[in-house]
Amino acid sequence: MVYMRWRRFIELASLDRPWLGDLMEKRKGEAFRAAPVERWDQEYRDGVYDRLHRSDQRHHHRLLAAMIADRWPHPRVLEIGAGEGVFFEALRAYGPARYVGVDFSQPAVVKGSERLAGEIDTGQVALLLGDGRTFATDETFDVVVFSECIEHLGQVEPLIDHYRPMLAPGGAVGLTMWLSLKPLRLWRQLKGMGEVLDEAVVNTPWGGGWLVATVEPR
Repeated sequence: MVYMRWRRFIELASLDRPWLGDLMEKRKGEAFRAAPVERWDQEYRDGVYDRLHRSDQRHHHRLLAAMIADRWPHPRVLEIGAGEGVFFEALRAYGPARYVGVDFSQPAVVKGSERLAGEIDTGQVALLLGDGRTFATDETFDVVVFSECIEHLGQVEPLIDHYRPMLAPGGAVGLTMWLSLKPLRLWRQLKGMGEVLDEAVVNTPWGGGWLVATVEPR
């Protein structure tokens, strides 16, 4: 318990003091290694991520959806690493004009397509199979969302440059990220690429928390 509280203090302090996070982080500069798609496929089939539908697992989704809707009424949203499209359930209350979710796990896309079949039929929602590092579309969006996945998609700057043409004028990147030292390094890189529009931390009852933010790339 003492260790967890100390770690939590360091993580929160590192938000405004990058040097502290760099000092405490082990294996500095080590790249993130995404799990192979076969593992994600099996976990979706086994229902491992069914927990993401629980209310206590979605506070960060609700906050990000509210941040988006406050600036872009009836927004057009592209979500990378969407899984089953759980984020749309938080966004739905704000009447999004369009939501496109992309994930590289076919079982996730199938599950989400079954659950959101009504919205898919009307054209409000599309769930697509694709690689978040290379996905491209002619559509433009108010916000491109990376919810707990940006750390699995390679270097931040090339990634944002790739999605920049898919942002409408004045558009932004939406982000949720589990609050820990290694992902915070990526957050600092993203902050350096644009203007932070909103930034907050959502605590969880079991310890830890999520960073939730929107950034307008320069």
